[in-house]
Amino acid sequence: MKVFDKDEQKIIGKITHGSGYSRNLINIFDSLNNLKGIRVQIDKIQKKANFLFQTQDTEPTNSEISWGIEKQKQLVELLIKHLTLLRYLEKEELAIFFEVAKNNEQTIEFGMGSVNMSSYSIPIEDQNIVDLLIKYVHKEIMPSPSLRELENNGFKSDEEIRFNKQHVVTWIAIAVSLFLGLYGMYNNQQNSISQESQFAKQMEVNLESGQEISEKLKLLSISIDDHSSAIVKVSEALSKLTEKVDLISKHKSVQIKLSKEAGQKQK
Repeated sequence: MKVFDKDEQKIIGKITHGSGYSRNLINIFDSLNNLKGIRVQIDKIQKKANFLFQTQDTEPTNSEISWGIEKQKQLVELLIKHLTLLRYLEKEELAIFFEVAKNNEQTIEFGMGSVNMSSYSIPIEDQNIVDLLIKYVHKEIMPSPSLRELENNGFKSDEEIRFNKQHVVTWIAIAVSLFLGLYGMYNNQQNSISQESQFAKQMEVNLESGQEISEKLKLLSISIDDHSSAIVKVSEALSKLTEKVDLISKHKSVQIKLSKEAGQKQK
């Protein structure tokens, strides 16, 4: 699919939004280009075309000639752009070209130059341009639904539209994956915090129980002579084990310690 520049998009806009004979080469070219003091003359029989540049007197001045030569270059480029675009639209069936009525005029002129004032002419040398001018000068242009859709889509090709859609889908998939990953990390962190909190609470209960057991063992070691040495060993082992308990979280460390000893045996 052809890539349309800004000027070509404006021409297409004139076709899609115009009506009737306003959608023909003469009116489109007149409306989009400054033809003040300029006429385009086409001889259909001789197959020739000229630019007519208006002058103040019968003979052009040097400045008027210089201006005309510069404008002629610009106008040729503009005509090429208009005519090749119309040829493309016809070839690709993006527009229908037809004559409302048969025109038998030999010479056709259009533009904004006064016909009552003097002028000098510069010929259009390229015969391809002249032939295209003769072909399209009287034809009305009817846009196809495909051309309207192309304009509505910002003049993007089907391939470009599909690529853009796929591009969007890909980025949505990446965003969803990232979201799920972040949510998983957040959920794990929340579970970790919850488990850590539960573990800490359980450790507090266990340590309280351990302290209570240690105290009871201490009392038992006083009253039970036969098993006092075994009770002391159990109490010491329990104290050493609780000293090694170290709960480390991501943001803080929790250290919990039981009583160091259950006491010594009193005889």
